[in-house]
Amino acid sequence: MVRTKFTILLLTILPLVGFAQGNRYMVFFSDKESSAYSTSNPEEFLSSKAIERRVKQEIAITEQDLPVNDGYLQGVKDLGIDVFFTSKWFNAALIQTEPANITSVEALSYVDSVLFVAPGERLTASSRKHKDKSNREKSVANQTQLNILGINSLHSEGYFGEGISMAFLDGGFSGVNTASAFQHIFDENRVTYVYNFVENSDEVYKSSSHGTQAFSTVAALIAEEYQGIATGAEFMLFTTEDVSGEYRIEEYNWLIATEKADSAGVDIISTSLGYNTFDDSAMDYTIEDLDGKTAIISQAAEIATLKGILVVTSAGNEGSNEWQFITTPADADNILAVGSVGADGEPSGFSSIGPTADGRIKPDVVAYGGGASVINSNGSIGSKNGTSFSAPQVAGLAALSWQANPTLTNLELRQLILELSVTYNEPNNKTGYGIPDYKTTLSINPIAKKEAIKVFPNPLSGDQLNIKMTNQERLLSIEIFDINGRSMFKNNLNEASYDVLTIDLEESLKGGVYVLELITDTQHYKARLVKF
Repeated sequence: MVRTKFTILLLTILPLVGFAQGNRYMVFFSDKESSAYSTSNPEEFLSSKAIERRVKQEIAITEQDLPVNDGYLQGVKDLGIDVFFTSKWFNAALIQTEPANITSVEALSYVDSVLFVAPGERLTASSRKHKDKSNREKSVANQTQLNILGINSLHSEGYFGEGISMAFLDGGFSGVNTASAFQHIFDENRVTYVYNFVENSDEVYKSSSHGTQAFSTVAALIAEEYQGIATGAEFMLFTTEDVSGEYRIEEYNWLIATEKADSAGVDIISTSLGYNTFDDSAMDYTIEDLDGKTAIISQAAEIATLKGILVVTSAGNEGSNEWQFITTPADADNILAVGSVGADGEPSGFSSIGPTADGRIKPDVVAYGGGASVINSNGSIGSKNGTSFSAPQVAGLAALSWQANPTLTNLELRQLILELSVTYNEPNNKTGYGIPDYKTTLSINPIAKKEAIKVFPNPLSGDQLNIKMTNQERLLSIEIFDINGRSMFKNNLNEASYDVLTIDLEESLKGGVYVLELITDTQHYKARLVKF
């Protein structure tokens, strides 16, 4: 069985540790010479699913994938220093030790450098598995956010994320193991692995409800009350954010968790974290550092992408602060950074803006984060503001889209989601390419000949829709269809010409995604219309 093999893999990558006093450091090694592993035998360090993902996407297995040299790790341990986790991609190890021991580590011939990443001790040798309960079926409380992304149409076609593996990286998932809204996942053994990299334990169901609330938008299920987007997927939960402070170690925790997810064959990573300033100002980033290549977490996100994983991250909540711009890893190039819009379809004031330091559009897309419906740690339904809650919705959409289009690579899937977005032809640094929607996509140009016709406002929050003709064509008819092809509004026109025509929809449309069809005397236009 694949899962048995993959479980063994994950357990073997966590070294035994002892108790240590002092700070936490990353030790970077100079090479991977004399490794016990070889790229010709990847099954010794990658799960079959991880290998399958690489083969499917024609991604080579390279030295970067090889584990850190065991002899080098043993050399550090022989100094009486505890080694907790390793990074294959950065050829490094996380240690916890007294500052006085660092000189001895640096003196080892195969050590390239040592980096201080956090003060004090947080890592322990304790490790205890939690498993518990949650619940089942359908929803209404989060209907608005489902409608905006066109999720209902995918659900109606039978896509709930089955066969897709997702990893969530956050500050903790309190209540996920006890709230009934998550029971179905545990009943079907679809939480395949959990780990707390902040404390070196498997106790992820504590510390913070932030991860719970983000995760719930994808995974929670309460009959006739709440419907997660990809409730049929498999999940891995990682605690990487230390809610007690802000130091660079959290980026390395994220890196290490991402490598574990890669080795296990995860398809999508969803993370609602972002970094710019720290409790130690010497660790701070500047806006000029937002180039996708400077921050460790952004480098890790890009490497994960190169391994065939789709990385989805929150853009940040700095829009109304002095910083304003996105946070890392949202600046990474080939990931999906997700901003937030409110009920009116306008960008949320708190949502971080772009561009990146090297001029790229950010965020990439947006979803409903200004009052998103979530499940709290106690199982109750609540409402939260933040890109932390819009990002996992897009990750869920990606899971369903990948299930529906299994031959796509991660980069092709990312491009599909961009092309599904409302303002794909006119991206900006507040909402990126806009709100993505799967259903209206496959047959619709986002308005063809946009120089001839403009439709506004879109998204639509009221009942009046404006149509502007910029040439001499006569508009003969207007018809609006829902995602199932049913006609919701139709009007035959006889006007010879006009500048702007205002159509009163008279509450014909509820919140959701529609297809607007316009027929003139020379052309047939289709466009995606979003109604809040």
